Amino acid sequence: MNASVTILWLRRDLRLADHPALIAAAAHAHKTNGTLLPIFIWEPGVFAGRRASANRTWYLRESLHELSRELEKRGSTLLELQGSGTSALPALVEQLSTSGTAANEIALFFTRDHTPYARARDQAVAELLTSRGISMHATRGLTVVEPDELLTSGGTAYGVYTPYFRRWLERVSSNKERPLKAPGKLPAPPSLRLPVALHPDHSAIERAAQPTATVGHLPVPGESAARAAADRWITAARGHGANGYAARRNTLADEEGTSRLSAALHLGLLSPRELVSRMLPLPPERDGERSGKRLWVSQIAWRDFYTQVLWHAPHAARSSWKPAYDAIEWDTREETFSAWRDGRTGYPIVDAAMRQLRETGFMHNRARMITASFLTKDLLVDWRKGEAHFLQHLVDGDVAANNGGWQWSAGSGTDAQPYFRIFNPVTQAGNFDPDGAYVRRWIPELAALKAPAIHAPWAHAAALAAAGITLGVHYPEPIVDHAVARARTLEAYARAVKGLPAPRGE
Repeated sequence: MNASVTILWLRRDLRLADHPALIAAAAHAHKTNGTLLPIFIWEPGVFAGRRASANRTWYLRESLHELSRELEKRGSTLLELQGSGTSALPALVEQLSTSGTAANEIALFFTRDHTPYARARDQAVAELLTSRGISMHATRGLTVVEPDELLTSGGTAYGVYTPYFRRWLERVSSNKERPLKAPGKLPAPPSLRLPVALHPDHSAIERAAQPTATVGHLPVPGESAARAAADRWITAARGHGANGYAARRNTLADEEGTSRLSAALHLGLLSPRELVSRMLPLPPERDGERSGKRLWVSQIAWRDFYTQVLWHAPHAARSSWKPAYDAIEWDTREETFSAWRDGRTGYPIVDAAMRQLRETGFMHNRARMITASFLTKDLLVDWRKGEAHFLQHLVDGDVAANNGGWQWSAGSGTDAQPYFRIFNPVTQAGNFDPDGAYVRRWIPELAALKAPAIHAPWAHAAALAAAGITLGVHYPEPIVDHAVARARTLEAYARAVKGLPAPRGE
């Protein structure tokens, strides 16, 4: 065996292009005249945890298959292990050591992950391995700007997005580093025979990777497909892609109005830094505040913003960022939540979005806001239940972004809408699905209705009769009256938020 082994621990960075940890690990292997061992660990939470997603596991598994093939083309291989990071890595090091490589000649490279769970895991791994003489090397690559790099003038974390984005954009625009090219050849891996306990249980992974969504609706896995999709989006003709993003991004039925790259970004099939660099320079704010390019780049900045929120306030992963909101008296009836979950609320725009999530593993961002507002403000159900449901189905289920979006809708998070701002689902439907095409696609039992009846069928008896639709038989009656639900929510929130009087609202 060679004199040294460099381990590259891949997690949410399953790509070859613009991969700082990969490039640094390969350079270290060359420098030490050693071998390079790329690994992926199937940790229990990845495919069998409380918030694991069969859709996401399928996308992950298939993307790993492609990454493995690409590594082999470059003279390397991907070693898959199973277990917790704190058990699998020490066992791997032990195996390397007993195979003829001294422990102090092993180095571990990885991309920083910033969630509370990942930070605790990586700290525990570092304590275990450094005590054995293993050198640890963490690099950037999951975000464009690291969560500890931007602070307010007072030295605190940002709680409002707009000033954060302004500083973020200054940092990004001044960075002259170019994205890293994918390596053409990699150092060979070591010869290694793993103990049975470290081998992945492929049958268990296979069972966990049976998507709940229709495979034809899921994004094509792998870096090459993600890069092709990004190329199409960024270089699209006028009126489409990033150029038309400002005009089209909120139209629910427009499947090409947004990039659909969120799942690829979540698994690191694409580098967020590279995507942003391809869009620079952006128009000045005074000229391009509503430009498609600027708005789209701002969505990547939102990912970084919510990552830094959890970095500085890890308690927000399980409780309200604003602690007072944990005192809200939520409706705990299971039938209320299940009606929302199953798309049976009687509000077509909400039900259409929930059915889209179930059938595709994706939901339009505007629809996410509408459904989240409806659950928390119309049904007065704890946002954590909705957050968990989304994570169980979304292919792009990112802990920080999902948490941030839900707390924004519930009013309990950073930069959140005021608690007395409550989306009217019928108004939202009219604004963002004006002809009813989105509802018509996902709720075929209402397809015979036209707008505005399709968005509020209970208010259009003649249209229902002409279409032969009976509420309560062919489609549910509304689970709540929006005006009544709104009043109840204002009272509940006002009581929780330190007894503030309930305002008149909008």
